[in-house]
Amino acid sequence: MATLSPSAPTGQNNWYTGPVTLNVSATDDVGIAKFQYSLNGGAAYIDVPVEGAPTSATASAVITQEGNTSVRYRAVDTSGNVAAFRSISVRIDTRAPAASYPAITDGHVGHVATLIPTRTDPAPGSGGVAVLNMYLDGKLVPPLPVQTSDLSLGVHTLAVHLSDAASSSAKYTQTFIVTTSFADVGTLITRFVTAGSVPAEVGEALQAKVDQAKALADAGSAKRASQVLNGFVSVAGRIPPGSARSTLVGDARYLIDQLEGRLAPEPATGLESEPAEGPKFIPDPVLAPLPHKADADYNVLIFSKTTGFRHDHIPHTVAAIQKLGIAHNFNVDVYDPQLPTVTLPTSPFLSLDTLKQYDTIVFESNVGHPGPLNATTEQPNFEAYMKQGGGYVGIHGAADSFEIGTWPWYGDLAGGFFTSHPNGQNGFGQCGSCIHTEVVTEDKTHPATAHLPARWMTVDELYNFDRNMRADVHTLLSLNEDSYQRSLNSGNAATNPLRLMNGDHPIAWCQNWGGGKAFSNILGHFRTQYYDDAFMQIVLGGIETTAGRKDANCSSYRETSRLIEADRAAGLLTADAADAAGAALDIARDSYLARNYTTAIPALNSIVDLANDKASGDAAARSELARQARELREWMQNLNR
Repeated sequence: MATLSPSAPTGQNNWYTGPVTLNVSATDDVGIAKFQYSLNGGAAYIDVPVEGAPTSATASAVITQEGNTSVRYRAVDTSGNVAAFRSISVRIDTRAPAASYPAITDGHVGHVATLIPTRTDPAPGSGGVAVLNMYLDGKLVPPLPVQTSDLSLGVHTLAVHLSDAASSSAKYTQTFIVTTSFADVGTLITRFVTAGSVPAEVGEALQAKVDQAKALADAGSAKRASQVLNGFVSVAGRIPPGSARSTLVGDARYLIDQLEGRLAPEPATGLESEPAEGPKFIPDPVLAPLPHKADADYNVLIFSKTTGFRHDHIPHTVAAIQKLGIAHNFNVDVYDPQLPTVTLPTSPFLSLDTLKQYDTIVFESNVGHPGPLNATTEQPNFEAYMKQGGGYVGIHGAADSFEIGTWPWYGDLAGGFFTSHPNGQNGFGQCGSCIHTEVVTEDKTHPATAHLPARWMTVDELYNFDRNMRADVHTLLSLNEDSYQRSLNSGNAATNPLRLMNGDHPIAWCQNWGGGKAFSNILGHFRTQYYDDAFMQIVLGGIETTAGRKDANCSSYRETSRLIEADRAAGLLTADAADAAGAALDIARDSYLARNYTTAIPALNSIVDLANDKASGDAAARSELARQARELREWMQNLNR
C-alpha cells in the first residue's frame, strides 16, 4: 500500500505546491529486497532499496515531478518475484502562472488599443488561471479588458494578481505609456461620432484637419502641421464638454508637442513580477445540532436537502446561521438527510403543525428537479404555512429547485427559476464557477441592505433566470452586468461578451407572498461568503424580517395588482374604482421599470385618493389598498432620492 506526506494537499483542488513523499509498505514470506516506483507509466522504474531483506518493510521516496502524475509502485522480493504494480495520483504544481500584454510593445501602446493580459500556467501546471484582483494605476478594478481610449496619454500601470488551480500565485505589474498618432485620432473621431458624442458635421471637419496635418507632417512641414492641429483644437471646442472633447483636444496637443520636439522624457517601463498569496483553503465545518434555548426569541428551520447538484457551501451556511442564532437569540433546526450529524430525523414538511413551530424557513441551495419536497405530502403543507403568515428565505440554489411545469407557485415565491450561469476559473480555489461582479444596492431601507455601500464588489456564481422579476418583486440588490459581461475569468468573454439578463439583473429581493413574507438572496455559492460579516448581515436581515422581528417595506407591484383584481372579483371595489386603480398602477409600474420615479409617485397618489373615497367600495378593502399604495409610494420616493 502507499500513502502520501503531507496527507492533505498543500494547495487547492487536490494539488500540492511542493515536494510530496511517497510512503510504501509491503509484506512477503521470503523477504523484501526493494521497492520500485515509476513516474512515466511503467516505462522505467526507480529502485528504493530495503536493507536486511525483512518480511515486512516500508520505504519512502520524494516526488518532485510537476503535473498530475499517476505514480506506479511495486515491491520485489529476494527471490526476484515482482508484485503487480499499484498506482496513486500525485498532483504537484510549484510554479505560479505568468502574465503578458501582447498589445504593449516596448512599453508603449496606442490610444485605441484593448489591453487583455495573456495568462498562462507553465506546463505541466494545474491550469485554471484566475485573475484574483486587477489594479489600474493602483486602484482596484473589475478584471475586464482595458480600453486605452479611456486612459489619459502618458504613463500608467496595470497589475494582475493571478492564481492557478493549485493556488500558486503571483502579481504582475506592467508599466506602460499610452501614446497617440494621426491614425488613432481618426479612429477616435469615428468612434465618438458613432456613439453620438460628436456631431457628424464636427466629426467631418475634425477628420479633414487630421488628414491635412498628417499630409503636411509626412511632407516634412512640421510647423504647418502644428498650425493645422491648433485649428483642430478650435473645431473640437464645438463639441459639448465631456470625455470626447477632452480626449481629442489632448491627443491633438500631444501630436503638436511631438512635431515640435517638446514631449517630456519618458519614464522607465516594463513588466515586473512578485510573489503573492493564493486563495486560502476553507475546510468543511464539523456540524452538530444547536441546543434549543427556552428563552429564544424565535425559531428558524434550515432546509438544505438536495436531490440534484450538491453545493459545497451548504455546511458552511448551516454553521454560519447557527452562529447568527447564538448571537441573536434564535433557535436553529436543520433538515437535510445528507448532513446526518445535524439533521432532524424526519421531514418537518410532513406536518403543517410542525412547520408552524418555525417563524421562518431558510431554503438553502435545496437543488433538485422536480424537487426535494414531495408534491403530495410536503408541498401543500409548505404552501399552507406561507398562507398562514410563514416566512421564506431563499439562498442561492434555492432558485435552482423544483420546476415551473410542476410547481409554478414556488417559482413565484422564490422570484424566478435558475437557467444558467457564466463559467469561471479553478484559480479561485473552491469556486470554479465564480467571477467578479459589482453589486448595486438599490434599496438601503431594508435591514438586510442598510449596512451596504451604494456599489460594492464581490466574487460569486452569478445566476441568470427564466424571467426578469423586477416588475413582480421588491428589488434590493442587482448586478452591474457591465462589470462582468466581458470578464477575463469567464472563457472568451473578453472578446465574446456573455449573454446575461439584458442589462437589468436583480439578485436579491423581498416580497409579501401568499400571506407570508419572502426574501431571496441568490448570491452565496462561494463558501467564503459565509465568513464575511457584511454578507451574513444580508442573510440575517432576511431572517429577521421574514420572521416578523424587524419591519421592512417589501411592497411590490404584483402584490397590489393581485389585490385590485381580487377585490374586483369579490365586489369589494366597484368596477370603476378597480379600473382606475389598475390603470394608475400600470402607469406607476411602467414608470418604475423605466426608472422614472417622479412619474410613478403621482400615479400612486391617485390610488391613495381613490381608496380614500367611500364610493370606491368596502372600507376594509379601501384601507388595505391605500396602505399598499402608500408603501409603493414610499419605495419610489426612496429610489428617487
